[in-house]
Amino acid sequence: MCRITETVHTANSLLRTLLLGVLVMGAGWAGWQGYSLYNEPQEKLAAKQQELESAQTSLAAREQEITQLAVNLNEKVERIERLETSMRLLKLKHRIARFEVIDQKPIPDTDQFMTTIEFYEVNEEGAPIDEQRRRFEIEGDRIYIECLVAKFEDRYIEQADLERATAICLFQRIFGENQEPKQGYQLDEVGSSPTSYARGGKVTEFEQKIWDDFWNIASDRKKAAAIGIRAAHAIAPSTQVRKGVTYELELRSTGEFTLLPLSGNR
Repeated sequence: MCRITETVHTANSLLRTLLLGVLVMGAGWAGWQGYSLYNEPQEKLAAKQQELESAQTSLAAREQEITQLAVNLNEKVERIERLETSMRLLKLKHRIARFEVIDQKPIPDTDQFMTTIEFYEVNEEGAPIDEQRRRFEIEGDRIYIECLVAKFEDRYIEQADLERATAICLFQRIFGENQEPKQGYQLDEVGSSPTSYARGGKVTEFEQKIWDDFWNIASDRKKAAAIGIRAAHAIAPSTQVRKGVTYELELRSTGEFTLLPLSGNR
């Protein structure tokens, strides 16, 4: 009888242990399920937050890159515009004067000519600035027009500097091949206000200072460099002329002169 009782007691104890184990396992599983149900959305939320932050960082970097590209593009556009402007200035020629050969007669007992011309300064459209033309009797059939020219450093042309982007000139005198320059006819004097020389007939204070002190500037390289002048000197372009033909003098922005007959002349 005692043995039966012990067996029943052992069986009950084992059963209680099994039930307790099942309960513990159930509680553990339920806890794990509860934890999973609670933690999984948090993990997904954290992952999405991290993705969002990564995307925002990438977007900010992209925006910064786009901004820098825009800045670089603007700088390149400005540089191209400056280069285009400087190229136009380098090629730019200004009409500054014309003269018409009114008459041309041989000098008796010589092989020389006496040439009568009318000289007048012009604006960019080629129209006379002064209605009154100056008439000169020139010895010879080759005409020289002496000018003083101030040429600025190339960097001012490249920068499209308003004051120094083009050379300026001042007419000095006109003479023929059979005359000494000092025997020529005076056009403008150093220190005077020139009528026309590639600036539309308007003399700025800066330019007037150059003409007032021209030969000192021409003789002093440091003084010339201080105001951006690379060369200041006289030049006398010339051409052999024919009666009835009008000739035009042009000045390039870099300081070179061109003296050519107008198209349509006989």
